[in-house]
Amino acid sequence: MDEDTAPPPAPERHLPPWLRDLLPAVLLLPPGLVATPMGPSVLHSLTAAGWVLLSTVAVVLRRHRPRAAVLVVLAVVAGSLLTVGVLFPPLLGLLVVVFSMARRTDRRTTMLLALLTVVVTVAASAAYLGQGWELVRTVVQVTGLVGFAAAAGDAARSREAYVAAIIERARRAEEGRDAEARRQVAEERLTIARDLHDVVAHQIAVINLQASVASQALRSRPDDAEQSLLTIRDAARTVLTEIGSLLQVLRTSDPSPDQLGTRPVPGLGQLPRLVTDFERSGLRVDQRVLGTQVDLDPAADAAAYRIVQEGLTNAHKHGSDASALLQIEYSPQGVEINVTNTVPVLPARARRASGGGHGLTGARERAHAVGGELRTDFGPGPVHRLTALLPRRLPADGRRPT
Repeated sequence: MDEDTAPPPAPERHLPPWLRDLLPAVLLLPPGLVATPMGPSVLHSLTAAGWVLLSTVAVVLRRHRPRAAVLVVLAVVAGSLLTVGVLFPPLLGLLVVVFSMARRTDRRTTMLLALLTVVVTVAASAAYLGQGWELVRTVVQVTGLVGFAAAAGDAARSREAYVAAIIERARRAEEGRDAEARRQVAEERLTIARDLHDVVAHQIAVINLQASVASQALRSRPDDAEQSLLTIRDAARTVLTEIGSLLQVLRTSDPSPDQLGTRPVPGLGQLPRLVTDFERSGLRVDQRVLGTQVDLDPAADAAAYRIVQEGLTNAHKHGSDASALLQIEYSPQGVEINVTNTVPVLPARARRASGGGHGLTGARERAHAVGGELRTDFGPGPVHRLTALLPRRLPADGRRPT
């Protein structure tokens, strides 16, 4: 029988609390009464039976008041010994109560109460029996039985604590797996959002600008309009190709490294081609490279490329004169990226409202993921500046951009 056709497990059944309290007392009462010796008089026999009944009351209290139950049953045992000379029937209740007490209290308390039980029982036995071998036999029996009951209860408590600890660890592990799964889902969604923005944002900006150029030049400058339409076609083709590659990976339940690598990871080495693409779409880029180029960690290199792409895209979309200054400055510690462009004169409130969209948010996250930082600010004058500082190597915790 497989798992799909197997019957569901039977639900666990537990006794109600009141029945668990009462059942041991009810089970102990008949043998206790039967074992009670008949006395020389009816009063003597009734007194002995009364002590047995009182010991069962202590058994009923054992789960809710374990220490009080021990004291009650001790008083019953002492009273039974001193009044009617009967030890064994009340001793049954005493052992049950000691076991329950040891199961529900700490080891030190168990040892103290067990010792008190032995002392009180032995003292009552000595008062009734006097000195002799009968007293020695009683001391040995009581000590052994009480010690066994206390040890059994303590072992049960330790086992229950061990099982509870295992269950708690399993619960925490399950919660940890759930939290890790949620974190991975969030990271995957963030990765998809960034990849879609990287793939689409620049090309859509190109399409939008070139469509505007084509509509204005269609009658007076047909050659320019045709060139703009060709640029739109190339941009749309690039978008479709990139999205197709991304969807191919997303639709695969367990993508292989080859599939994950269908879109090569870009870096600053592809910067000339990126600048050329922007210039073809109508953005004049003044590129400056300072310092001696250093090898960046692949993650930092990819983040640098995407940050430059985002800065030039914003300059193309929001700049006032279709130009941007791109400065790349290398140092032994890493690289500093500056993208500067002029913007229309806006009130301070409007500038704050346009402080950044999804693209700049993703660029900041990429910079932070490799241990760097990214800032954007305005001024002086109608100027917008994007500055990113990226380290040459990843931080010690090995974070990588997602």
